[in-house]
Amino acid sequence: MSSIKSTLFLVLLVAGLQGCKSEYQQYVDQELSTGEVRDSLIFGMRMGQTKKDFYTICWELNKQKVITAGTGNEYARYIVDADTLGDNSRAKDMLFYGIFDEDDVMRGMDMKYAYETWAPWNRDRYSDSLLNRLRDQYLEGYPGNDFIEIDIDGLKAPAIVKVDGNRQVLMYAINKKDVKVRIEDLRFKLNK
Repeated sequence: MSSIKSTLFLVLLVAGLQGCKSEYQQYVDQELSTGEVRDSLIFGMRMGQTKKDFYTICWELNKQKVITAGTGNEYARYIVDADTLGDNSRAKDMLFYGIFDEDDVMRGMDMKYAYETWAPWNRDRYSDSLLNRLRDQYLEGYPGNDFIEIDIDGLKAPAIVKVDGNRQVLMYAINKKDVKVRIEDLRFKLNK
């Protein structure tokens, strides 16, 4: 009889601890348990490539005049949704740089977006509007699960995150102008 009580106690304990996990943590656990590996990033780059691969791809994109050096040469710069007819009202500045581990292996991508036509008086170009637009674009470009809202310490508004297998896409407004997007391999991030 005591083994039944012990088993019942263990089952209730595990269920209780599972209930303590946040919605986000349950989401991450569920996706990682699938064993699905999604490694695509941007411009054909993939998690698992080296820093040298990253620079080689960027060099080629720069030679083709697809990207340029960003402010302070800390990021590469790409103009998203630029119109060839000159209407750049929805054009976005995207600054990006790989996230590398201690062995110079790319584990994700760090990006920052802002509308090219942002101005303090141009309310429909604020980061909250941009965040909604980016959400839709990332759902299309990275199909799978939808975004959920999460709270991050220090942010006034909730962030949004989607996890598909090992790949997490996190985005949030940094200020009235800029939106941060981080794509990361959770297998690496959680094992650091």
